[in-house]
Amino acid sequence: MKKICYFINSDWYFNLHWFDRAKGTQEAGYDVHIISDFKDAVVKDKLEKQGFNCYDSKLNPQSLNPFSFIISFIYIFHILRKIDVDILHCITIKPCLIGGLYSRLYGKKAVISFVGLGRVFSAQNRFFRIIQFLVLPIYRFIFHNPKVRLIFEHERDRVQLVELTHIANSKTIVIDGAGIDTSLYSYQKEKDNNVPSVLFASRLLKSKGLHDLVSVKKMLLQEGLVFNLNVAGIMVKDDPDALDVKLLEKWHQQGLINWLGQRSDVETLIANSHIVALPSVYPEGVPRILIEGASVGRALIAYDSGGCSSIINNNINGFLISKGNLIELKEKLKKLLTDAHLRNKMGLESRALVLNKFSSSIVLYKTLAIYQGL
Repeated sequence: MKKICYFINSDWYFNLHWFDRAKGTQEAGYDVHIISDFKDAVVKDKLEKQGFNCYDSKLNPQSLNPFSFIISFIYIFHILRKIDVDILHCITIKPCLIGGLYSRLYGKKAVISFVGLGRVFSAQNRFFRIIQFLVLPIYRFIFHNPKVRLIFEHERDRVQLVELTHIANSKTIVIDGAGIDTSLYSYQKEKDNNVPSVLFASRLLKSKGLHDLVSVKKMLLQEGLVFNLNVAGIMVKDDPDALDVKLLEKWHQQGLINWLGQRSDVETLIANSHIVALPSVYPEGVPRILIEGASVGRALIAYDSGGCSSIINNNINGFLISKGNLIELKEKLKKLLTDAHLRNKMGLESRALVLNKFSSSIVLYKTLAIYQGL
């Protein structure tokens, strides 16, 4: 039986975005191994009960300490040599660097997934520019492995990284998002509520745009338009971009948001909403919450950032807004809030798009084709 190892920063991220693909890969005949920073015993137990082999990476996803990185580098090399995988699938920047170097040095087959290029390739401050300067030569070395393939979630990221590293296009492919179970996220008509609801569900980073939604809500309240802004998400520790939970609680007490905390019933939250919003300036892949919202049949609104344009066809199943344009965001959100017919029409378009492009079965088929090609 061929061994495949998924190497990823966070256990919760694997469970949310990659579990279905790993299960499908196992059912296709692969022995699945997972290296991650396992902090949630429930998640690890779930994965091990599925027959997955789990290893703690001892890799801090947020740390930028070079000495810590080197220690993790040596430790993970030891794990990988012990597993002796046939295919190594690396996700997120640190695993891509460490796993990519291992595969190049030991002649292993590797798949490297870019779920958005991250702040290293988008932030304009000097610190991240220095990191990009250091990372690019390593990427070029890794990508010259004849047994490596790169997966991107949208064309913009592929074009940017091809230009920066000069990798051959033949080694790259675009697979739209992580894929979702369209039977779990089934189409549901809007509930007939007097007060419409907007759902924001995301990692709670400033760059995900909740500040802008709160600002827009204040403006619309001044115009007499009342709506619920439901907020759910994962708190992020040790990240300078993280939202302060005290600010969320303050907004909640002021009635600007309905703070729901971290939730596992996202499909229910979407079904109870009328619009799914993500005014993110973060360099996204294809945001899962937008795919999930589309699958349930909701109109979407987001900034034109990263892969948001892959799931939102502007004016068809939602609105794409210029980054940071609060007036445009306010006007388009107002249009959706006040026009149920338009929302329902866009929701049907959203569902059709997911069925044709973003279902987990389609994503799994394309991913397995890469493994088999290697």
